[in-house]
Amino acid sequence: MIAPALLATGPSGGPVWRVVESQEHAATRSITNSAEEQSRLEALLEANKPAYLPGTERLHWLLKTPFRYPPLRHGSRFGSPYQPGILYASRELSTAMTESAVYLWLFRRGPVELGPLRQIEDSRTALRFNLAHPRSSDLTLPALKRYRKRLSDPGSYDFSQSVGDALRDSGAGMIWFWSARAREGINCAVLDPAAINRRSRPRQEQWQVVLDADACWWGRPGKASFEITYRSVADASGRIPHPAL
Repeated sequence: MIAPALLATGPSGGPVWRVVESQEHAATRSITNSAEEQSRLEALLEANKPAYLPGTERLHWLLKTPFRYPPLRHGSRFGSPYQPGILYASRELSTAMTESAVYLWLFRRGPVELGPLRQIEDSRTALRFNLAHPRSSDLTLPALKRYRKRLSDPGSYDFSQSVGDALRDSGAGMIWFWSARAREGINCAVLDPAAINRRSRPRQEQWQVVLDADACWWGRPGKASFEITYRSVADASGRIPHPAL
């Protein structure tokens, strides 16, 4: 049974960040020979994707896409494999970057021989947009401190998914929670697309990323850079825990 304190909701909102793969170039352009072929390929791909979730029709495409797909086999932090998709974002840009770096390191763990993955040099798009919902859950409140480790367990979704299911059933539209990766970072799980203003367009920033075994560096020309160390997100064994691994 979920403690009633974990199911309390109220009005909340604010700006958040989400980091996605760079949107400057179409990933499939390298396998097409003309604009006509590219348009045809994109139409074929679109026709075979799941339908958009009702209520997302007027959202910017980068913000409605997460609601389009169901969670992966193991689900997500607050979404079981049987629930609709959830948009995840972070209150701080540094937290969003940390979360993104973790998944690059996890991806890098897959190959037996790293080859070109020994150092990854790529670009990412950081999106900044506003959220607001009358029924928001804030799991970062001091009164809920005793639940923090279970809700943000880097190696398990069991407890957080049960809380997420209960909050969704109660009508909650979004959930603020402590990041499992950035020590003082706060993330948000958006359950209801109505939490995103349909008229707003996210502000986009392009960032360069350089990642190796020890650190992930983020930079922009003429702007301050940011770095995450591998050891800051790894456990005592030197590995990054994840519920799907």
